[in-house]
Amino acid sequence: MAMIGIDLGTTNSLAAVWQDGVSQLIPNSFGEYLTPSVVSLDEQGSVHVGKTAKERLISEPENTASVFKRFMGTEKTYCLRNRNYSPEELSSLVLKKLKDDAEIYLGEKVTEAIISVPAYFNNAQRDATKKAGELAGLKVDRIINEPSAAALACQHLYPEEESLEMVFDFGGGTLDVSIVDCFDNIINVLSISGDNHLGGCDFDLAMAQFFCKAYDMDYEQLSKTDQAAVIKSAETCKMELSESEHAEMTAFFAGDKKTLLFDTEKMIQASAGIFQRLLEPMRQAVRGAEVRWDDINGSFWLVAPAKCRQYDCIYSIF
Repeated sequence: MAMIGIDLGTTNSLAAVWQDGVSQLIPNSFGEYLTPSVVSLDEQGSVHVGKTAKERLISEPENTASVFKRFMGTEKTYCLRNRNYSPEELSSLVLKKLKDDAEIYLGEKVTEAIISVPAYFNNAQRDATKKAGELAGLKVDRIINEPSAAALACQHLYPEEESLEMVFDFGGGTLDVSIVDCFDNIINVLSISGDNHLGGCDFDLAMAQFFCKAYDMDYEQLSKTDQAAVIKSAETCKMELSESEHAEMTAFFAGDKKTLLFDTEKMIQASAGIFQRLLEPMRQAVRGAEVRWDDINGSFWLVAPAKCRQYDCIYSIF
């Protein structure tokens, strides 16, 4: 019987196991570490989770759900093939996929898990996460705050260092900012802040809207299929910017090909509102810890699982 650690993310999730004194990431059935947090039902009622489900966001957007972590602990439901699912039920399907892949990789049953959540998750959100684990057939041994996990990992790598740090965890769909005091292998969380409706996927949306505006189109008036297609194009363009100073965003509308060249400056322009939203949780965290900006020795920047130029954009702003 094995225990695994799970990062249940808004856009991607992954699992790890502690073996031979080190943490080992567990590959999924595609040999990849990241499993998209997406669930889809096909015409036969079969459930698709992960990469295959994400591909169906374009072909079957009305029967595919994503970004449901943002609504954990709420009454929101998702209707797929005339069946309603709660966010925790959808999350349980993602957790079940991670569990199954881990069992294949480890060659033994996985019965327990530690799941990381944003530090600002309230009791309802934490209870929903625990319920999702139980629905997936897992005993949730512990719910751990994501910034605490990051700080603990850093302390494990650099046990002699003492510092006051800001943990800036900007994931695919949520932002978590914490001020932590690290000393003598102790992690003392002084303050937490965040926004569970702000993440890397918002850059995709901002770029998609910017793209549509350039062609005098209203993104909100597009069909779900066209919206999914232009979001996918935006995500691809964003990731290409991690390898190049420029990237061309391309989308097709009724067979008509439209393109727009992006660079870091244009991405910042398209995402100006997002950067303003990023600042407030940082200010709140500093105020809550009752420290000054100059007191902070450094920071852990955990920026979106997928490689993207938004990392450079954030540094260029701050």
